[in-house]
Amino acid sequence: MDIAITPYLGHYSAAKQSLGETLGATEDLLHLHAGLIIFFAAALFLRHRMRSRVPITLVYLFAFGNEAIDAYSPAGGATLAGSVVDILNTIFWPTLLFLLARRRGQAGKPDRTR
Repeated sequence: MDIAITPYLGHYSAAKQSLGETLGATEDLLHLHAGLIIFFAAALFLRHRMRSRVPITLVYLFAFGNEAIDAYSPAGGATLAGSVVDILNTIFWPTLLFLLARRRGQAGKPDRTR
């Protein structure tokens, strides 16, 4: 890992921990909310429907990117099991909403979100 990036990873980890402490939320709850916020914000601001692949792709990119940052963070402490749980917490509800939106979108009209 490039030495120049390492301090930024530490700041990112500290900001996440501070956010959890400020809100009184567990890490699991932060992951749940982050996934939903990214999903809805991407759909809203990028003007894509929830059945579009764009919002869900951004959620997955964030989830895996966040865990990569945790793995390379100077604080360390990231385990494979913990990373899997974090990823699942982040992607579960957005994935469910995406699948429901895709199913509903197939009912009457052809899908034009590809």
